Amino acid sequence: MDKGAHFYRCDFQVHTPRDRQWQGEEAVSETERQKYAEEFIRYCRHEQLHAVAITDHHDMGFIPYIRNAAQTEVDDNNDPIPEKNRIFVFPSMELTLGIPCQALLIFDATFPDDMFKLSTTCLALNPSKSTEA
Repeated sequence: MDKGAHFYRCDFQVHTPRDRQWQGEEAVSETERQKYAEEFIRYCRHEQLHAVAITDHHDMGFIPYIRNAAQTEVDDNNDPIPEKNRIFVFPSMELTLGIPCQALLIFDATFPDDMFKLSTTCLALNPSKSTEA
């Protein structure tokens, strides 16, 4: 029986190399993006994070890589991380509003990848091409 409140370590504003304001190394190729995502999830595990929201500006293109890395993460013995212990990845966006201010739009962790394009279309956003940094 569940006995009450649960507390989790989360970071709900994380940017990736897809973000238009990114200042680190780029990750453009599939291999570079997968490597970045795997390193990112290892870092999250090291920092004892339970959940992250990927909030690139007006773009959701890197989220599938981070989600895949979280779902396929293995421990030090190369055993898969049990589903209940995986890092939750919330698909999100940071929106620049015209007043000027910014807002974070965080979707449910189960929001399907194939709906990302629809969400940017509904918001009248033009994300970067998938082949761009």
